[in-house]
Amino acid sequence: MKQVTLIGIGMGNTDTLTLEGKRSIEEAEVLIGAKRMVESAYSSGKACFITKNNEQTLQYIKETSYHKYAILLSGDTGFYSGTNRLLPLLLEYEVKVLPGISSVSYFAAKLGMSWENAYILSLHGRKGNVTAAVREHEKTFLLTDGNLDKICLELTQAGLGEATIYIGECLSYPEEKLTKAQVKDLTHQSFASISVAFIINFSYQKEVRIGIPEEEFIRGQVPMTKSEIRAISISKLQIAKDSVVYDIGAGTGSVSVEMALLATKGKVYAVEQKEEAVDLIHQNKEKFGLTNLTVIHGLAPEVMEELEVPDMAFIGGSSGNLREIVKCLIEKNSSIRLVINAIALETLTEAVQVCTAFKLDQVEIVQASIAKARELGSYHLLMGQNPVFIISGRGAGPCSKEK
Repeated sequence: MKQVTLIGIGMGNTDTLTLEGKRSIEEAEVLIGAKRMVESAYSSGKACFITKNNEQTLQYIKETSYHKYAILLSGDTGFYSGTNRLLPLLLEYEVKVLPGISSVSYFAAKLGMSWENAYILSLHGRKGNVTAAVREHEKTFLLTDGNLDKICLELTQAGLGEATIYIGECLSYPEEKLTKAQVKDLTHQSFASISVAFIINFSYQKEVRIGIPEEEFIRGQVPMTKSEIRAISISKLQIAKDSVVYDIGAGTGSVSVEMALLATKGKVYAVEQKEEAVDLIHQNKEKFGLTNLTVIHGLAPEVMEELEVPDMAFIGGSSGNLREIVKCLIEKNSSIRLVINAIALETLTEAVQVCTAFKLDQVEIVQASIAKARELGSYHLLMGQNPVFIISGRGAGPCSKEK
């Protein structure tokens, strides 16, 4: 049986290759991997196959007659490598996996820093919410494509420019370079494409904020969902970190903002037709530093047609199109979770009829009557707000969204 060894080669310099890794490379008859990996471990006279493609790797192993193959992977085999994708393709062979030194462990050692409490985010050929990561964690480690100037600019615009950043370029190579600065000072500096970073934010947000006070939003003359109603409505949505959520009739964007702060690995679409409101949503998006919030200017459901499939939706305003909006949402995801707010009795009646017409499951109707105390001399008087009906339910079909 052919033997295939997956080897984490460390940082690229052979000094960071483990002894077991070196021995396996010496024993292998052929080296397989990306050009940089193979060149770093190449020894004279050994066969090589340069590729980043797993299917090509598998085909090469099948069609050649060598007995021992070494597939070279950067860093550690268990840290954002191709190991997980390769292993299912190699079931018919005798496979061994050897770990290597990862960029996070190497860089942390260089800095004399522990990394067990770091939040790790890869932006190397991937998308990620850097702002949320830094906002919510004291220590964040980033794998990047070298676009750290843009990352620093994004963080600075989100009010995180005072955080300390350590950058490592070309780690383990002769041109290795380490940089320490405040995030705000590196917004126009270029970095090597092979770069990593630790960001330290001692003022990170420890609490989960639900029902943010109205005065923290930029309001204008556009109606806003009150903080208590917001808290109840969002709780009914049951938002996960990676949820895709629509806020239809978004107004000032207060609900959108809170949803985006919860769905940090997901996406929130704020759908609003009024131009003044759209401007306010953009302002609040910028104020709260939300890169996972997208503002859609137009009338629902027409502007929703091309949006990605939602997990859930909040309907705060429908402009008379409630039935059409719910129909569109159900067609996109037959098991979608919906929350509708209604102040007028007519809207409540229509919402109940829509829930019945589309056979929604787990339908619940809550009336929230909020009163807040106001000081009057030495007394506190309760001032009532308009009662709000909160209607929630879930589509009755099987989940039509692929995760």
